[in-house]
Order: sequence, then structure tokens, then C-alpha cells
Amino acid sequence: MFSGQGSQYYQMGKELYENHAQFKFWMDHCDEIVQSHIQTSLIDVLYSGRKKSESFDHLLYTNPALLCIEYSLVRVLMEMGVQPDFLMGYSLGEITASVVSGAISLGEGIQLVVGMARLAEENTQQVEMLAVLESQEITTELPELFKNCWVTGRNFQRSFVVGGLPNDIRYLQEGLNKINLISQKLPIKYGFHTELIDPIESEFKKLISKLSISSIGIPLISSLKNEAVQEISKDYFWEVIRYPVDFKKTVEWMLRKGDYIFIDVGPSGTLATFVKYILPSDSRSISLQMINQFGNDLKSIEKLKTSLPE
Repeated sequence: MFSGQGSQYYQMGKELYENHAQFKFWMDHCDEIVQSHIQTSLIDVLYSGRKKSESFDHLLYTNPALLCIEYSLVRVLMEMGVQPDFLMGYSLGEITASVVSGAISLGEGIQLVVGMARLAEENTQQVEMLAVLESQEITTELPELFKNCWVTGRNFQRSFVVGGLPNDIRYLQEGLNKINLISQKLPIKYGFHTELIDPIESEFKKLISKLSISSIGIPLISSLKNEAVQEISKDYFWEVIRYPVDFKKTVEWMLRKGDYIFIDVGPSGTLATFVKYILPSDSRSISLQMINQFGNDLKSIEKLKTSLPE
């Protein structure tokens, strides 16, 4: 599972980069490609002095950083002998999943997410996004609070994400605070999964028209379409960033077909947590993470190894 915007932070994967040769190899390989597009080292951006607590929200850096971290982590996983039967992305993570599946090359994936970042930063309004720990039904029960906001993602039964202009999100969060409902701002400044991203549609489609899309090598499960994807059209990458994500519905669709080992290769372990809330109490499926924002990356990977069935 590949997470999207909101799961990133400064120093993500630093312990692995300093102590795990395979992870470092792949991060350096990715960094070499990224540097040709942004004229700076992503490694320097991630690991030079910034604290984890500082907001990491410059899209030109966070987009390729997420792709490179997740790509490097899944390569480590594969080199451990763990070969995925399916790949599932959340928002931006669908592009990483497409790279890993072989549908597009690593270089094209990096070029696409950097181009997307430039278009969004130069042509769209800045927004705020808020994770709300409550059922989505509250949006219809309290329409006044949620006016001018869009639901951008549904994570599990009592967790969804909304986006909107800063004043509207501020009004929403103040209202939620008054009724003691928990919410949290996410480090996302652009209106993906809402109509606020529409100004970049034409130019973004020009970017994706240049992609060389191959057949899918490892099957993809789409959190946009809530089902398996047999082939990727060029419009798919626009749809992935334009329309809401329903992670809960996608996981439930999978669970109706069997039991799975869900492994989160995102930097914060958020998708592994979401899956745990979705799994029925009698499920034989399990949900694991590779690393998280609390550090101890090497121990986390060792724990993952011991948690995998023989």
C-alpha cells in the first residue's frame, strides 16, 4: 500500500538511509533522477537540519519525496523476498503503485509528480485539508459547518478528509472543536480531489499524454475505482488526483474476495492503521507497516519480518 500527500515529514527514512545499504542505494538512485528536474538534492531537503515537527508541505519536494521513499521501501521489501500479489495506492500513491507495477518507468513517474507539483503551485489557490475523526454522515447532519468544503477521502468508518479554502476550513475546525469532535490539519496546501484543482487539468493532461504506458506487471487495486484495474489509460492519472478517494470501500471490496497481508510502504504507517479499523473482528487478514514517524526504522523492519507468516 502506497500513501499519498499528508503522510510525509522531514527526516522520514533517515535511520534507514544511514544504516541500510539497499535503501540508501535506491534513494540515491531516485535522488539522481529528481535532481535533474528540481536542481537540488532531495536527500539534502529531507535530512539536512529540518525537524520532524516542522511542516513539510512544499509540493515540489513532497511529491517526489513520497514517490522515492515508497519506491525505495518496496524495493527493500522485494529484496527481502516479499513479492506483492497486488499493489494499492491512495491518491498520489496510485502513481507510485503504477511505477512499481511496471506501467510507467521510475523516471516518468518522477517527471509526472514534479510536473504536477509545479502546475499546482503556480496555477491553483492554496487550500487547507482537515482529517475529521467522525462518520461522514456528520456532513449532512451539520451542513452549515461543512459548507464550501469538499470530502476528499474516506479512510474508515470514523475518519474522513475534507478540503477547502483556509477561511472555510478554519470555520469548520472551530465548529468541530465546539462540539468536541477531533480534527487535525494535514500538511497539504493544494486542492487535490476537489474542483479547486481544475485549473491545471489541461496542462496536466498534456504531461500525461507524453507517458509511455506499458501493460501492468503486478495487478493494481485502485482506491479511486474501488476495484482491480486491468490497464491504465492516460486519463487515469488525472482522475486519481481529481476525484475523492474511498479507501474504506476499496479495502472492503478486497476483503469480500479473500484474506490478505496488507503492508504499508508509506513513511507514516497511516494506511496500515486505516486497514486495522476496517478489518472485521473475525478477519484472518493482517495489517503491517514498514516504518513510521516515531523513528526506530531498523527495528520496525525487523518487527515486520517476524510478523510475516512463514
